[in-house]
Amino acid sequence: MTGATAAPAPRGAGGAPATQPERTEASRRALIDATIALLAREGYRAASVARIQEESGLSRGLVNYHFGSKLKLMEAVVERIRTAYKDQTVGEHGRETMTGLEQVLEMFGSYLNRMVVRPEGSRVMLVLATESVSDAPEVRSAVQEAYTGLRETMIEMLRAGIADGTVRADLDPVGHAAVLAAVLRGTALQYFVDPDGFDLDGTRAAALAMLERDLSADRGSRRPPPPRR
Repeated sequence: MTGATAAPAPRGAGGAPATQPERTEASRRALIDATIALLAREGYRAASVARIQEESGLSRGLVNYHFGSKLKLMEAVVERIRTAYKDQTVGEHGRETMTGLEQVLEMFGSYLNRMVVRPEGSRVMLVLATESVSDAPEVRSAVQEAYTGLRETMIEMLRAGIADGTVRADLDPVGHAAVLAAVLRGTALQYFVDPDGFDLDGTRAAALAMLERDLSADRGSRRPPPPRR
């Protein structure tokens, strides 16, 4: 974005000049958006502070001003992705009315579907996870927190299913949650490495059928919901 002009001044509600808190939030949001775009498009090494500021169209020095460091910005990126996923799936698909088994199947299917519809979040988490065990160990704690959060959500769903009788009572929620998360992450890796050659639809259908057979208290009498488009 060499030669890019400065981003237009943010406006508040009703088109009035933005307040200082609104300007601050707009700048933070722009920097996070720019970081996500760079990470998804070019990887971690390309996402230097200088490139992030250039991508955002904001003045130099604002990464440190708003976040204190690149690490804190990366932590904000991870939190944004986690929050966006929750906001766009939990309420959107009405999980609060589902059984525990239905919640697991719906979450699994919607996660894989979002890799096509909204790939940036999954791609960025994959980039950060890979870098956290090699060139960027400083972001590992943020990735660990996100991974732990996904497993804990699955544990809650599995326990809810055991309680409501839709998930078999002898199942280990902690162990199964780890396996479910591993299948999701592994599927994401294969898809992003070879999006044209990897059969995501077939993988989704096979995974949902396998999960239904393994988890269901009725051992196969139910059918997983169709993938949401």
